[in-house]
Amino acid sequence: MRAFRILMVFCSLAASLFSSVRTFAQPANDICSSATNIQLYLVQAATASVTAGPFSNVAATGNDVDIAAVTGCWLDDLTGLANGSSPQIDATVWFHFTGIGGEFKLEVQACDTNLNFISEDTQIALFSGECDSLQLVDCNEDIDASASNYWSAIQTSLVEGESYYLAIDGFNYSGFGSPELPLTTGQFCLQVTNPALEVMETAVSNVSVFPNPNDGIVSITADEDLVEVAVYDLRGALIQQWQPQHAKRYDLTLPEESGIYMVKVSTAETSRVVRLVRR
Repeated sequence: MRAFRILMVFCSLAASLFSSVRTFAQPANDICSSATNIQLYLVQAATASVTAGPFSNVAATGNDVDIAAVTGCWLDDLTGLANGSSPQIDATVWFHFTGIGGEFKLEVQACDTNLNFISEDTQIALFSGECDSLQLVDCNEDIDASASNYWSAIQTSLVEGESYYLAIDGFNYSGFGSPELPLTTGQFCLQVTNPALEVMETAVSNVSVFPNPNDGIVSITADEDLVEVAVYDLRGALIQQWQPQHAKRYDLTLPEESGIYMVKVSTAETSRVVRLVRR
């Protein structure tokens, strides 16, 4: 796959020789201490998927802090071995947010279709703590290299109140014995998703949840046995969970607090998420 990448890079590089050379200023979030705050997008993603951007890592240095903890994940290795033993850290930009509880997916993706290969190969690392004492939470090199999807993504549980820093880095081909090849730089967007709220259904019509709005009591019916009913708050945190036994109906009691709750109803064949209003 890396050989294919290099071939594609040469094609893009040849095309770019006809373009004029421009000088770019370093992005404002070039270093960890000036990370772009994306807290608002995280909060919004508690109820619906959010796409933020465009952002850019053009002219980013990646020299702010030591990110050696990503060893074994990023494959643009200084030794050229592509094993992540000594990752190259460059063209890196930073983002910051505070955990609100629950599981979230942070995915780098295109903002539009005006892209070339060079702008699509990213790496990502999520840290907790502060810039002078970062602790690696997770990292990713490719979403799906077998399908030539070289964007990067992380899905993990975020601790409420914990400080997080997200580093997005451009892939560097020079570690493969080709120092004349470029970094991955360009514009990108961030998609923030709460997987607990994703609707995964094959036959939505066979599950009914009513009334809505309600006063705290909700009836759930299905054409087949219910296997799980789970209630989440708007941050995506699990509040209650039941596993009905051989029942096609379940009477759900919501928490006493008025507000909006997300209820996930699962049968053996169907999974549906419903937004309920508790008066």
